[in-house]
Amino acid sequence: MGGESISFADISASLEAFDGNSFSGVAFSNCCNRLSISKIEDLVYVDGKLIKRTVTYISDDSDADYIDNNIECVDGVNVVVRYYRHSFAPVNDDYRSELTMMFSKIVSDCIALARIKELFGNMRYINPDTGLHNLNYYHMAIRKIMDSEDRFMFSCAFISLKGFNQLNRFFGSDITGKAIKMFAQKIEEFVNQESGEFAVHVGGDNFVVVIHSTRVDALKSFLTAVQVNLESDGESFAHIVSARAGITSIMPRHMTSNDVLGECSITLQIARRTGQDFVMFSEMDAAHDNQKNIAMTISKAVDENKFLIYYQPVVATESKPTLFEAEALARWPRDGRITAPDEFIEYARNSGIVTKIDFHVLRKVCEAIKVWTDSGMNIVPITCNFASKNLFNSKLVSDIIDIIDSHGVDRKLIGIEFSEPDFKGGRILLTQAAKDLSDKGVKVTIDKFGLGRSSLDLLQDLKADYLKFDFGQLSLEDPRGSIIVKDMINLAEKLGFTVICKGVKTREDANELMLCGCTRFQSFIYDKPLSERFFERRLKNPDYDG
Repeated sequence: MGGESISFADISASLEAFDGNSFSGVAFSNCCNRLSISKIEDLVYVDGKLIKRTVTYISDDSDADYIDNNIECVDGVNVVVRYYRHSFAPVNDDYRSELTMMFSKIVSDCIALARIKELFGNMRYINPDTGLHNLNYYHMAIRKIMDSEDRFMFSCAFISLKGFNQLNRFFGSDITGKAIKMFAQKIEEFVNQESGEFAVHVGGDNFVVVIHSTRVDALKSFLTAVQVNLESDGESFAHIVSARAGITSIMPRHMTSNDVLGECSITLQIARRTGQDFVMFSEMDAAHDNQKNIAMTISKAVDENKFLIYYQPVVATESKPTLFEAEALARWPRDGRITAPDEFIEYARNSGIVTKIDFHVLRKVCEAIKVWTDSGMNIVPITCNFASKNLFNSKLVSDIIDIIDSHGVDRKLIGIEFSEPDFKGGRILLTQAAKDLSDKGVKVTIDKFGLGRSSLDLLQDLKADYLKFDFGQLSLEDPRGSIIVKDMINLAEKLGFTVICKGVKTREDANELMLCGCTRFQSFIYDKPLSERFFERRLKNPDYDG
C-alpha cells in the first residue's frame, strides 16, 4: 500500500466517478489506498454556521486524526474538506507528501465546486428573508406530490398572519421582520419534512404549508397562538402570533400547482370577509364555484377582446394645467354597464388572471398609440399598470419590450407602473425590473408609494422616473400632515424622482401642494378617466382652463 506510485492520469481517472455527493469506483479507491487516505468528508459553512456535512468517501480502518483543507469560495461561504488516514499509515516521504497534496487539492476543488453549485442552485428555492422555501420550491414540490401515489393524502394551507400592520406601526419594520423570521422558524419546526411536508414563505406575512391531511387540526391549533420573543429598546417581550388560513385538500380536480394555490388563496379571502380564522374549501364550495366562474368569465372576456381601455390624464401645472401623460385603466362592459376594476380586480388577482389583463392592456395601448402616431397626432406617454405578481416572471422585462417593439411604438411613449410591493422580498424584484426597464428607455412609475414597509430602503436602490403619492389619507390642514407631505415631496425630488399627487379633492389642496413643490396631478378636479374617443379629444386639446 505504501510503495506504489500514482500518476496525474490515475488521479484524473479516479475523479470521473464523483456524482456530487460521493466518490466511488476502483480507480478512486486505489488512489486513496496508495496515499493511505481512509475517509474524506466535507463541511459547508455559511457566515460561520455549519449547514451541511457530507461523507464523500470512506473505507475501513480509519484513524481519528485528520487534516483540513479550508476553501473560501465566496463571501461568507467556506467549504472545509477533511482527510483521515488509515491507522498505522506509514510516514510520508517528500514524494508521497507532494502526491498527497496534489491529490487533496484536486479532490477539494472538485468537492467545493459541487457544493457551490448546489448552494446557489438551492438559492432559487429559498426566500432570503426567512430562509424558508419560496414559491419556486412550492411549485416544484407540489408537482412531485401530485405525480405520486400519495397525492390525495396532502392538504395545502395559505396562511396570513394577523396584526402585523399594527406591530409594524408600533415597533417598526426591523422588529416586524424579526417576528416574521421567528414565526418562519416555528412553522419549519412544525412541518415533518421527512414525510413530505413543507413550509413556504410567500413574502411579507404570508406563508403556505403543505401537510398530511390528518394533521390539519394540529395546524389550526398551532396557528392559534405562536409565541415569538422580541426585543425593543433593550427590553425583551413575548409576542403571540395568530393567523388565519384558507385550506384545501389536494383532490382529482386539481390539475396543476396553481389550481391548489389559487383555491387556497380564494378560500383565505372568504375567511377574511367572514371573520373566520380557518376555512376549509369543503365549507365554501358554492362561494368558490362562484368566484371560479367569475374568474373564467374574466379570462374569456380578455380572450374575446371585450375589455375597454380608459385613460386618466396626469396634468402638469408649471404654467397652466396641461395634459402631461395618462394612465391606462381596464374597464369591463358587462350586463349593460361598464364594470370598474374595483368590482373584478380581486377575482383577477386571486386567480392569477391579473397578469393576463396587464399584458392585454399593454397591447391595446400600443395599438392605440400606433394609430394616433400614424394619423399625425401629438401623443403623450401612456402608463400601464402591472400587478406585483408580474415580478415573479423572470421574462417580464423582455416580454414588455417585445410587445412595445412589435407594435413599432417609441419606448419613451410607454410607462410601466408598479405598486410598491407589500412583501419585503418584492423589493429586490421591483428594483431589478425597474432598472432593466429604465435602461431600455421605458418610464417607470411607483404607485401607492409610502404604504409598504420598505419605502425608505426602496428609495435608496430604486431607478424609476415617477413616484405617485395618494394624499387622500393626509390632511394639509393638519400641521403634522402638512409637514409629512412637504418632506415626502422634497425628499423624492432631491433623489431625482418626479412626484405625481393622487387623491387631491380640491383646487385649494392642489394649490397648497404646488407650494410644496408638486407640479403633477392625477385627480378628478382636472379630469376623470376618459374613454378612447374622449381621450383623443383631449390629446387634440391638451390645455385645461384654470
